[in-house]
Amino acid sequence: MLAAIRSAAVLGIDAYDVTVEVDVALGLPQWMIVGLPANAVKESRERVGAALVNAGFVMPPRRVTVNLAPADVRKEGTAFDLPIALGLLVGTGMLEQASVASCVVVGELGLDGTVRPVRGALSIARRVSTLGARTSSSLGAPTLVLPSANVAEATLVHGLSLCAPATLAELVGWLRSAHLPAPLRPSASIIAVDSLDIADVAGQEGAKRALAIAAAGSHGILLVGPPGAGKTMLARRLPTILPSLTNAEALEVTAVHSVAGMLDASMGAMIRRPFRAPHHSISTAGLVGGGSSPRPGEVSLAHHGVLFLDELLEFPRSVLEALRQPMEDGSVTIARAAASLIFPARFALAAAMNPCPCGHAGNPMQPCVCAAADILRYRARLSGPLADRIDLHVTVPAVPLGDLSARATGSHSEAMRQQVETARARQRARYGRADGCNARAPGRWLETHGGLEPSARERLTTAGERLHLSARAFHRVLRVARTIADLEAASTVRSTHVAEALGYRPRTAAGEAA
Repeated sequence: MLAAIRSAAVLGIDAYDVTVEVDVALGLPQWMIVGLPANAVKESRERVGAALVNAGFVMPPRRVTVNLAPADVRKEGTAFDLPIALGLLVGTGMLEQASVASCVVVGELGLDGTVRPVRGALSIARRVSTLGARTSSSLGAPTLVLPSANVAEATLVHGLSLCAPATLAELVGWLRSAHLPAPLRPSASIIAVDSLDIADVAGQEGAKRALAIAAAGSHGILLVGPPGAGKTMLARRLPTILPSLTNAEALEVTAVHSVAGMLDASMGAMIRRPFRAPHHSISTAGLVGGGSSPRPGEVSLAHHGVLFLDELLEFPRSVLEALRQPMEDGSVTIARAAASLIFPARFALAAAMNPCPCGHAGNPMQPCVCAAADILRYRARLSGPLADRIDLHVTVPAVPLGDLSARATGSHSEAMRQQVETARARQRARYGRADGCNARAPGRWLETHGGLEPSARERLTTAGERLHLSARAFHRVLRVARTIADLEAASTVRSTHVAEALGYRPRTAAGEAA
């Protein structure tokens, strides 16, 4: 007897339809799974067999063939356990085909028949919702059957019918009674108050100003200074002044973390902008994504958030160079023989580095012991093209010990966040997009429509010629100047805004702050 169960799988961060066909025929007892299954899919034979027996079902000895259609796309993961089990029950006559006709089923099975969570449930839910919009009224909208641990993220897709059984036996009982109860909707997430505050950093008012500019325009920032100057403290407080995630951004961020298997089951949607700080021993695939079974890398996990690279020059140069394309395009394309996958990667880069191997070049409080050749060799680890893509190069000087015991002064994170939110609102109105920001604005468009005053244009052109700015650097200075103007609620970009933006350009490709 032939059974067909609708299911879904994830490719990149998007889901696609899969039909699990199960043929139960007379012959020597054996299992065969076809349709380009990966090892985890092939092993479902053992999990499903044990789960059926331990759930109280008696399986007659038959020849079983499982086909995962479309058969020309490689199938990964363990989400096909539950649809295969239902297909076997339908194929052996223990369950009616009509009872599963309106269901899309995903879930991993434990040996005792429990239904365990899967990756990419949000992407699958969005796909099923789209499928429901295309389904004819006679068939009705499909019900997504998924593990209870994935309900929180699936409920982010509004109007989707869900069913979340705890065990295989419970699901079969519901199907036989033609009643699929909806799961309890999780309560709203509680937004925790930030425990970090930018006012905790003593001094460094210039660096704090640069962080506000970076947050307001989604610009990349490089902090250069001696050990203990507060570079890491500053970078870790950058998320506290970033604007809140919009609903669309939250869905995208949640989908990426769901596919990566890093989503808290009790959390549902991501409520904070991600902050990723990988160690400098990370591989290229770990940073930008990839592998034999491509997964999102750190640049994608930092989507709509911050990617912080501490001790920047300790990263292998080949790893750093892989950042150039994501920083320009806002996405990563992983090409494989079977398919090309695109992962989103619109992140704000924050990096920190020492000015020399000993860390004290230019520090008046402690002399540098490095030879000039060693300093040049050390700084050359950051290539000119990559340095050119970082908008703000900021010197973070050492803080006198006497200033560390002083009470916190300057703006707190909440006040700075309000300024950033106001500046972002101006940018959204300017570009007519919910995710519009100056860092991604076309340079030529800003030259024409960005409100650049004649005196500001003259200063920018003169400085560009004197500093030998590339076309990319020229437009990046213009973008930063536009962000500075937005922070001041100025409708035009003035000469003073351009002067401040030029001060954040590196004097050399090695990354020395201007």
